[in-house]
This record gives sequence, structure tokens and C-alpha cells, in this order.
Amino acid sequence: MMSFSQSYNSKRKLFSGGAAIVACASLFFSSCQKERVQPLPKVTLPAGAPFVLVQPQLSVQPADSKTSPYIGVLTGVVSLPSHLIVSGYQGTILRYSRSSKKWTLVSSPVRGDFYGLTVTGSGTLWISGDRGLLMKSPDAGLHWSAVTSGVAPLFLNAISFPTPTVGYIVGEKGTILKTVDGGDHWSRLSSPVQKNLYGVAFSDELHGVLGGWHKTLLTTSDGGDHFNTVDLPIQKITRQKPSLNSIWSQGKIVLVAGDHGLLFQSTDGGRSFTQIQTGGIKDLYGVCRMGNGDIIAVGERGELIVLSSGSQAGWKVSRPLGSFHGTDWLSVSCGNARMRVVGSNGSILLQETNAPSLAK
Repeated sequence: MMSFSQSYNSKRKLFSGGAAIVACASLFFSSCQKERVQPLPKVTLPAGAPFVLVQPQLSVQPADSKTSPYIGVLTGVVSLPSHLIVSGYQGTILRYSRSSKKWTLVSSPVRGDFYGLTVTGSGTLWISGDRGLLMKSPDAGLHWSAVTSGVAPLFLNAISFPTPTVGYIVGEKGTILKTVDGGDHWSRLSSPVQKNLYGVAFSDELHGVLGGWHKTLLTTSDGGDHFNTVDLPIQKITRQKPSLNSIWSQGKIVLVAGDHGLLFQSTDGGRSFTQIQTGGIKDLYGVCRMGNGDIIAVGERGELIVLSSGSQAGWKVSRPLGSFHGTDWLSVSCGNARMRVVGSNGSILLQETNAPSLAK
């Protein structure tokens, strides 16, 4: 089973949610006509779901179909005090204003597919993506400027800024970048692996966990000067080793989510991990923890898992969307009381009962 992160580079995965594809049938036509933007399919949540699903109806022109065949694939979400920022394929940056209650499409200085989105402690937003793409915004996502990463054409998949000045990025073929000046300059760290890295989370300047292709899991306690390889006890389900697609950390708590419903937790900063049984085998692409301690994991074919602690039997697992298959959920952001999830078909899931709110 191929992870979504793999498909960033190969562009061959077809979403089960039915993301629109722009393609040319070269076997039957000698030349291709200009592509037309196909409307995204309307996605409807199950009755009674405690969420609002938004599909902003914005005109997004397709890029070269050879490099960006998907329309409406959203891969990152960040909540700010006054805005919600969402990023995705084909240079998509969406901005929701709490005051106006409107979605706008923000102009990007770089055209490409966006994979990583984060915000630093100082409020600066960062986006990473295909072909070494790297951008930042100091004004809540209103304006963006390109930053030189120095690793093109390799893709950059995930970003972590434990402090406003120290940041890390991981990506293709074991790429690990680090900045110590707030992102003005990035240096490439020596990586112990050549496998694609999909997730990264640093709890402070020194301590971090990185994950990726074929069970790859790395830890560092000295800011990336040295890395240790962690061998998680993963039961074999298919011939292909599962990938670890998303990592979240806060203090000593580290969460790792991957293919086949794999979810691991560390309570000692990554020195040891225990598996949390999710009761499913769908690939997971995003994970985070709410302010009340609940773990949220999202993935393919509408998988949304809420794990609540406090039970003597361990974690209580619930799926508030049931058997919903309307989209592949690709990223999740957790606040103190609310989650925000984005995925294919231009779908944005908000934990609300009325109009979209940005309350933490």
C-alpha cells in the first residue's frame, strides 16, 4: 500500500475520494487540448456529524498536467488568532478571515505543489514543497516571499520550528535542513538515511524526531549533529514496509502516525515508543493532540480517529465520521478545544456547529 507522501514525487496515486484529474489520453490523441478546470465533486458529511465541511468555491487554474495533475488537494492547515491558513497543490493558499467570514485565494510568488505548512512562535508562516520550494509570510499569510533552500529539485515535505530562530525541514532522499537565524539561511545536515523523510517535530532546539519511508524513524538530542535510528516493533501486513507519515511533539510527548493505521506514542521525548491500537488499517497522514489530551489521527478514505485517555482499559477509540469516504484527509491541526482537517476534493473540516470559527 503506497503512502500519500510517496505520491508527492511520483504523482500517481488516485485518491479514493475522487480528486479531479487533468490528463491527456496520449494513446488516442496525438496532441492535447488546453486543460479545463473541472468542478470539484460536492462532499457531504454524514447526518449528525459534529463538524462543518467547507469547500471554498475558488477558481484555481491548473498548472502543467505533467507535474501537477491534481486539483483541489489541500495538504496543510494552520490556525492563527484572526485567520485560518490552508495550503495545497498547484500553488494553492487559502485564507479565512474571522472578521469578514470569507475565504480568499492568496497569490503565491512560486508555482508548485505545497506539502508542509507551519507557523513559528513569532507568527511567521512557512510553506515547503516540490522542487526545493520554500516560502515565508510575516503577515498572517497575506503576502509571501520565496526563500532559497539550495536543494532543488528535491521535494521538501515537513517543517518544524521549535523556536522563532531555529527550524528544521525534511524531504526527499533523506534531506534534512536547519536554520539558526529564523530562516534567512538554511544548511544541509548530514543524514544517516537516503530514504524520503515525511515528518519532523522538534520539541526544543536540540530534541527532535524524524520519520519517513519504510519504517524510517530517527531521533536527535543535539540539534541534528548526530541521529539515532529507532526500530519500531511493527507487525508485517504487506510485503512493503509501512511509511511513517506524520510526527507531532510537545514537551516529552511524541506522536508518530503511518501506514496501515499505525500510531505510536512516546512519553520520554522519543527514547522509547509504545503502539496505540487504532482498530483500523487505513493509512494515516496526520496526527496531533488536543488541549484536553485527546489524540486526533486522520488518513485515507475519510479516516478520522479520536483517541481519549483516562480509561483503565487504555485508549477509548471513536470515529465521529463513521464510514465516511468522501475525501482523503491529509493534514490536521489541533487547538485547545477544536481540530481543523484538510484533504482532497478541496475539503476543509471544522469542528463547529454553526459558521466557521477560529477559536482555539
